[in-house]
Amino acid sequence: MKLFYFKDKEKPVCYYNTDKQVIIPDEYKEKELRGIWVSNVLNIDMPTTKDLKKYEDKCHEIIKTCKEYNINTLFFQVRTSNDAFYQSDLNPYSRFLTGKEGEKPPYDVFKWFLELAKSANIEVHAWCNPYRVSCAEMTLDEYLATCDDLNFAKKHPDALCEVAKGSKFILNPAREDVKQFVVDSLVEIASKYDVAGVHIDDYFYPYEGLKEGFDDSKEFANRIDKSMSLDEFRRFHITDVIKRLHKGIKQVNKNQRFGVSPFGIWMNKANDERGSNTDPKCSQSFDNQYADTYAWVKEEIIDYIVPQLYWDLGHPIAPFADLCDWWANLCKGSNVDLYIGHGAYRLGSDGQYQDKDEVVNQLKYANQYETVKGNVFFTYHSFIDKGKIEDGMKELKKTLKGK
Repeated sequence: MKLFYFKDKEKPVCYYNTDKQVIIPDEYKEKELRGIWVSNVLNIDMPTTKDLKKYEDKCHEIIKTCKEYNINTLFFQVRTSNDAFYQSDLNPYSRFLTGKEGEKPPYDVFKWFLELAKSANIEVHAWCNPYRVSCAEMTLDEYLATCDDLNFAKKHPDALCEVAKGSKFILNPAREDVKQFVVDSLVEIASKYDVAGVHIDDYFYPYEGLKEGFDDSKEFANRIDKSMSLDEFRRFHITDVIKRLHKGIKQVNKNQRFGVSPFGIWMNKANDERGSNTDPKCSQSFDNQYADTYAWVKEEIIDYIVPQLYWDLGHPIAPFADLCDWWANLCKGSNVDLYIGHGAYRLGSDGQYQDKDEVVNQLKYANQYETVKGNVFFTYHSFIDKGKIEDGMKELKKTLKGK
């Protein structure tokens, strides 16, 4: 099917900066992994355990929804902001789990959820944010006053950086004690829980940048290799953690998988000939989050990658098809499995997402590639929301069910 714009049926949707029209395959090819991200930060998808029955009911609802949509994998967020949704010796229970950081739930609800999912033949990956400390805009002292004594940030306030916009904080990615803590925290999950994998998202260095004077400049000034630029220095430390996480998780359980879900653009072709066919103005993970995803795939220091391709097929500067092509080509011949991250939450909103078939068209397009091994959708509540999103989700459901 030749693709046209939803609002202009005579205008063809073309690859970026070309007159070559995008063609959507007629058939949807089912892949081995069909997943949903379940977001716990700010209680986006889940309530707290203050009302335990409500929490348990939501867990059962998630499993039921997975069955209705033929979903077989959940990426369940267990570290949102330097905390834990599981029993940890290193991190306090999350405020988004129990209502107050450090307060214990009635029982190990993550273990219970894993057993519930397993009984339904649904795999669970423990989704972690490695560096984020706070979400609320507070001064550091104000925020740390709300933290449990076990919180690494409270014990080591000197190990933090401040995000440039708003009073929010992250762990300093360039500090060795922070790096070891991040690795230890994720390896602890792998060692304690029967998860299919451990999964980290796109928040490395923050999108907004760091506030001058409350950043990693001290560590940069004391770097051993003085020939390193600041960008190279930051990428080195992020990649070092990725390598150590992969090694640490495999040492605990060689069958557990380690994956990353990065921002969907590594580099634009105008800035690097190896980059994607996207506009030079597009943000790049290589020099924004300092995430060298290209190298991680080439060096096979991750088991799978889920690029967040939340742009629609008709996007003016970062079209879905161009990016999907780039990732499929990057992972071809690699031992790194490629799953495409879809922005289902955007259905019914702007651009081509006004078309109820947008995500279905993305699925058909992506899954024509043998390299693409699965699809993951953000976020869970999109599957149960009412209103403008419903028509698109009904089409997605029919497609995933093969009807």
